[in-house]
Amino acid sequence: MDELCGCGQPFSQCPFWVEVGQRAFGGWDTLDGAEIVAARARLDRVSRTPRLLYRLGGRAYRRDVQWYGALYAAIYRAAAEVAQAQVVVDSSKQPSIPYVLAHQKSLDVRVLHCVRDSRAVAYSWTKTVDRPEAQVESFGTMTRYSPAKLSGVWLVHNLSSLASRLTGQPVTTLRYEDWVRQPRAATAQILEVCGLDPVPVDRITDSSVDLVTNHTCSGNPLRFRTGEVGISLDERWREKLPRGSNRLVTAMTLPLLRLFHYVGGRHD
Repeated sequence: MDELCGCGQPFSQCPFWVEVGQRAFGGWDTLDGAEIVAARARLDRVSRTPRLLYRLGGRAYRRDVQWYGALYAAIYRAAAEVAQAQVVVDSSKQPSIPYVLAHQKSLDVRVLHCVRDSRAVAYSWTKTVDRPEAQVESFGTMTRYSPAKLSGVWLVHNLSSLASRLTGQPVTTLRYEDWVRQPRAATAQILEVCGLDPVPVDRITDSSVDLVTNHTCSGNPLRFRTGEVGISLDERWREKLPRGSNRLVTAMTLPLLRLFHYVGGRHD
């Protein structure tokens, strides 16, 4: 599906991504999309992370992992060249990606593990949110999860992200709530982890951020917003998440809620 880029252009017509594809592969049309989708299903899944971490599998499997990761590496390098950037942020949020990239020795990968209270996440994923970026007659809506399924996904994804330290890549864990309370200080921490000047850019204050046009290819509709956006702690889940769902999610995710100081401490 030719979804809209964050700049508002369809991916196939976005000048930024057209140039990235040209530099990385001589054009996106040189790639076999079906082959890449099939490889993603085989290799790039949370369930595959132990195999990727311990480099299990035969020569053909290891060759596939190397080839698949090299696609990412080529895109990152091309994006950095086109954007004239020192750092490329992959916001796809697939926790198995660091395990795939661990096989790309030429890349300097640093993981930012962003966490939010599982009950807030459960409330967010039960809401109906339109997908304005889809280039089809019916735009459809964002994926929705039941509280029980979301709890399982939240647990597995966060455990996988925590365990990515075993790849040898630096991992920084940052809670959404801590960033919202001190966005400038938290952003400075992120910049320092990336090896950049740990002085937040002028576009962010402790109460707002000035968003510029970006080239995010998929995800939350917020990526289409530009200009000043207020920063405030969203805790609507405390009132709007049904009590039964709240209890279920809390029970299912309790170990990590405690680890991340969401229960049993001053943040509860």
